[in-house]
Amino acid sequence: SRLCRALDQFQRREVLTEAIAIMAFFKVAAPVLAFLVAPVDGVKVQRHHHLRGGEIASVAMHLYRHDCGTKSKFSYLQIPGAGMEPGAIKPFTNVLKDGFFEVDCVKDYLFEHGDKFGDNKASYKLGDITNVSIVHYAAHVPKEDREQMTHEICFEFCRTVPDMLFFGLTNGRECYCTPYYEMEASDSSECDEVCDGDKGLICGGKTKSSLFSMHSCSNTAEMLTNTATSMTEVGGELTALSELTTQASTALQGGAATYQDKFGQAGDPGASDLMQSAKVFAGVLDKALGVAGDVSKSAADLDGKAKAAAGGELSSSKTVGEAEDLIKEMEATTTKAEASIEELEGLMAAMAGIADEEAAKDAAKQYYPAMYFVNKTFAKMPSTCTGEASEKPIVASLDGCARACDNDLQECVGFSYFGGAAGQQQQEGPTGLCFLFSKLKTIRYYTGCSEQGDHNDVQCYGKLSKFEGTAIAPNPSGKCEGCLKEAKQADRCFA
Repeated sequence: SRLCRALDQFQRREVLTEAIAIMAFFKVAAPVLAFLVAPVDGVKVQRHHHLRGGEIASVAMHLYRHDCGTKSKFSYLQIPGAGMEPGAIKPFTNVLKDGFFEVDCVKDYLFEHGDKFGDNKASYKLGDITNVSIVHYAAHVPKEDREQMTHEICFEFCRTVPDMLFFGLTNGRECYCTPYYEMEASDSSECDEVCDGDKGLICGGKTKSSLFSMHSCSNTAEMLTNTATSMTEVGGELTALSELTTQASTALQGGAATYQDKFGQAGDPGASDLMQSAKVFAGVLDKALGVAGDVSKSAADLDGKAKAAAGGELSSSKTVGEAEDLIKEMEATTTKAEASIEELEGLMAAMAGIADEEAAKDAAKQYYPAMYFVNKTFAKMPSTCTGEASEKPIVASLDGCARACDNDLQECVGFSYFGGAAGQQQQEGPTGLCFLFSKLKTIRYYTGCSEQGDHNDVQCYGKLSKFEGTAIAPNPSGKCEGCLKEAKQADRCFA
């Protein structure tokens, strides 16, 4: 179910595949980029997966999402066009792209042969192939308005030029926009020219371009709804798991308190210690439940805000920015919810494996009272045991406890079981306490109990396949590795 949810979330996230023009006669090719976008407001750096050479690489993504659809911060009375119809394109008008990330350092064929209107127009060769042209920053921004070049300055220009999917930087200062790029043969030089406007950044090389892919603006309302849906689904799973964990914590606390009192009075410190460990583990569950409850409350509050926002107008920069902030909060809450689910699943792992009572039916038939392997005369007497724990305390029926030991195939050899204590019958589901052991150390058997009563639900069990044909009674020589250290008779009853 976790995998299915993860795949569903993946599908819900905005996935952008920039379509690259198919060249006549396949003369040129271009990289196909696919990446996930996490909604972010303002200048942020996100991690994205970028397919390159058969490996998954993590790259930096700069996002400016709530600028989408707004007027550019720059303003010029008339700006020469770009592409193949210069007069029809007005850069610095509408924001068309909301993010960028670096994709390559290559000698770009289009820089020299795809420049129809710039300094390389004599070398232009794409007219009969793709009929596109790159757009130079310097050719369309008045000299007095130009800024020292950085990645952001070039992006600020190119993201307002229609039909441009990439921008390139070369020689530390030259910026151009391009609908695609094509690597051509070159020397062994690298992109090592620092940007004029930021000496901490690289802006291409003498002959090569630092190339960046730009991400198209998204449908904020749709993203808001999808993010809220994903959060709600994860929140629902967290709520269901929290309910099961609460039942387990309640049974652990109630049963342990009752039995700890009984075995304290009966002088059975081993059993009392087991009950204390159950209380401690119940406390761990409660702490995790507290975190899960806070996350669930946050998710419910954010879901209400998302519904209100999605039903309103998302046209202004202010409302889009608020929606993006909300998306960011919901994604953070979803991440927290998933973390809580993983924590609760880890804590409840042993119990989750026995949730199907039908599958656990008759599992206890493969386990005999541990006293059967010590002294068969006392095999039917109630008993408690201690040992090396192989799992945290769990709540289960006798068959469920046996099934849990079966599931812990490499570790569990037996368990100490305490049937549901008086007063727990009103609780939903199993209420017995189960303590799994990878090694049995001591056993205490009670010979003063009657044949009737709840005490008969208290028993230490050993796995038949593990102990059949063996004797585990204490061996004074100390040379018996599988023998108990102590088997003590109590001529009384604990109830």
